[in-house]
Amino acid sequence: MLELLWVFLIGAIPGFLATWLGIGGCFLRIPMMMGLLGLPIKSAYAVNMMVISLTTIPGVVAHYRMRHVYGPGLLVAAVGAAIGVIFGTQVAVFVPGATLKKIFGLACVGVGIYMLYMALKKRGKVPPRVTVDQVASLEHGPRLFVLMVLAGFATGICGFGGGIYYMPALSTLGYPMHIAIGTSSSEMVPVALIGAVNLTLHGYQRWLYVAGIGGVTLVFSYLGARTTAGMKAWVLRAIFGVLIGFVGACVAAGLI
Repeated sequence: MLELLWVFLIGAIPGFLATWLGIGGCFLRIPMMMGLLGLPIKSAYAVNMMVISLTTIPGVVAHYRMRHVYGPGLLVAAVGAAIGVIFGTQVAVFVPGATLKKIFGLACVGVGIYMLYMALKKRGKVPPRVTVDQVASLEHGPRLFVLMVLAGFATGICGFGGGIYYMPALSTLGYPMHIAIGTSSSEMVPVALIGAVNLTLHGYQRWLYVAGIGGVTLVFSYLGARTTAGMKAWVLRAIFGVLIGFVGACVAAGLI
């Protein structure tokens, strides 16, 4: 019964915070799986990536209907990130668990600082909604491919869903915010799945946890999205930046 409670909490808390705060919940899901369920970090990576690939689908459908997904860019980005995540997860397989924890923790601290900086920088600014029908063409060539290979590698070695790396890359190349979010979310589904499959082939997957955590995550992601409507975006991102940094520091220090 206690294990069922942990599975529920691991699905509910990161699932709710992911959509409430506007970014993937893997920064909490991975440490919670290690701390509460006792999973090795590589199994936590495998479960997290599979959960991300499944629970992101409803959001992708919504973005597609709202015309936020840029097809040519998605194709190039997904292929590049897929190559990167295969190499990243392959490296993770052979890196000692203790070293992976430090990599994961330091990555979280870096992401937390970045999130806090961007939240304060964009305080009070609301980007206009732009759809793919309003843009003639966006970057979908070698620059996007190379950036996504690097982003995919970072995703694989850190066990993330990938959006925290894909979004800055797309924004740097001039993607309007809504299109960047829609394209990044769409890219996460196949790329996270590929990373999960690679780790599964090496024997790290835990399917019962995928089913339990994934199901709860879907429900609480919906609840989190509804709660977000009444809060300021920059405040949400600032809170999450601090939260990610704190969790990452705990993992890097060996407290989780």
